[in-house]
Amino acid sequence: MPHLTELQEKYADDGVTIIAVTREGKNNTLDQVEAMVKDKADIMGYTVAWDDGGKTYKDYMEATGQRGIPTSFVIDQKGRLAFIGHPMSLDGPLAKIVAGTWDPIADGKKLEDAKAARRAMSKDLRRIKMASQNSVKGKEAGALLEMWRGLAAKYPEHIDSQASLKYRVLSAVGQYEAAAPIGRKVVDEAVAAGDSMGLNAIAWDIVDPERKLEKRDLMLALYAATISSNLRDHGDAATLDTLARAHFLVGDVRRAVEIQARAVELAKGKMKDSLKEVLMEYREALQG
Repeated sequence: MPHLTELQEKYADDGVTIIAVTREGKNNTLDQVEAMVKDKADIMGYTVAWDDGGKTYKDYMEATGQRGIPTSFVIDQKGRLAFIGHPMSLDGPLAKIVAGTWDPIADGKKLEDAKAARRAMSKDLRRIKMASQNSVKGKEAGALLEMWRGLAAKYPEHIDSQASLKYRVLSAVGQYEAAAPIGRKVVDEAVAAGDSMGLNAIAWDIVDPERKLEKRDLMLALYAATISSNLRDHGDAATLDTLARAHFLVGDVRRAVEIQARAVELAKGKMKDSLKEVLMEYREALQG
């Protein structure tokens, strides 16, 4: 939402109109959408449309074979479909479309090539993420760093987007001084972008009890988790769970109990049961 709002403000004088389209679903009624738009008015600075009968969905999503959401479509100045992709990938194409320099064929191919490279990276990324699950030393640390260097050499055009993984790797091998500024940069960029999910992801990566780390940057995790929860008006169970864990690890157990209790209230199904167990852990710690 903040990202689309920023783009709308940036290109408002260029005739760009950003329209978010939604339709009726099991948990998505017109009344619910209207209430959400009113509630989020401060961060939804663009038009929101109700797709009556799913006509727009058929004409855009089904007609172009798109299945995942969110998906964005850009119609250029001549009424042509110029771009299809994730909203977070809009910046580059939209700038060129507004400037009249976008080539749907050539530039579109570059984007598809980039997507293919990212898909090819995924296997290596998973391998490195697994290897950096816990703190490692000696030969294991050397092997992990070599894996990272190999990834950087293999995908030089895309490695900049993997700063959070680099932070994870350096933390796992004990290079805390080198890791700290990278972690802070990742968080600062996510804050600037209003990226609640990104902030929650790095915060959880730091506080995750499944990761056996010798040292954790708890202040960075607490900061990231706090901003992430603020961006969601403290109404998301998963985000609150991360925030509670950060408070617990810095020793503020009472606050952890309060936040985790709120997370349990918001959670549903299996997640609710899981968060209840964590709440019991915090309450037991509080009682000594």
